[in-house]
Amino acid sequence: MFQRARSPEQKAQRRAAILDAAARLGASNGVRRVSLGDIARSVGLTKSNVLRYFETREDIYLQLTAAGYRDWATRVTARLNALDTVGPADIAAALAEGLAEDTLFCDLVSEGPATLEHNVSADVVRAFKSSLFEAVDDLAALLSAREPGLDLQRANQVIAAASMLAAGLWPWCNPPPVLAALYTTDPEVVRSPMEFVPQLRQLLEAIIVGLLNTA
Repeated sequence: MFQRARSPEQKAQRRAAILDAAARLGASNGVRRVSLGDIARSVGLTKSNVLRYFETREDIYLQLTAAGYRDWATRVTARLNALDTVGPADIAAALAEGLAEDTLFCDLVSEGPATLEHNVSADVVRAFKSSLFEAVDDLAALLSAREPGLDLQRANQVIAAASMLAAGLWPWCNPPPVLAALYTTDPEVVRSPMEFVPQLRQLLEAIIVGLLNTA
């Protein structure tokens, strides 16, 4: 039987349960296929109950996206700090491989501005952007420190490029079952390799080298 969360601790637990359910469903079914009703049923709530804690389905997934950026920055930092010297290939690899470690985050990034930043209030988007920018600024500072040729502006451009390229490459490299079967039986339909990390690494390295050459 549903009982309303009353204390701050209970409300925080309820919010965490909703986020966990949305993440689990998104990881197994794909973010685009998960409805607010799916999330509500997963935690034993009605949709109206879920809306006591989040404005919309998109609000929930924006919160998970912001957390994904923070986790990505942490993974990239660990990878680069493990290296004595860092070059363009190392930065590209850390960014690409750090993204690929979290498939839900890749899916969220691919949904990003096209869907998740719709159907939410300005306050929700403002909070999301603030959290995202904090993670990106920390990561940009690291890239700039490890590769002096990348000032903060160029480091931010590299991170933005990684996000935008991932948003396009992820769905292309992870097609739905019907298209995946078609690509297997008719290779001529595919004009480039559908391997996420190698393609993202190659493109990012080219961008980084280009930015260094214009520094």
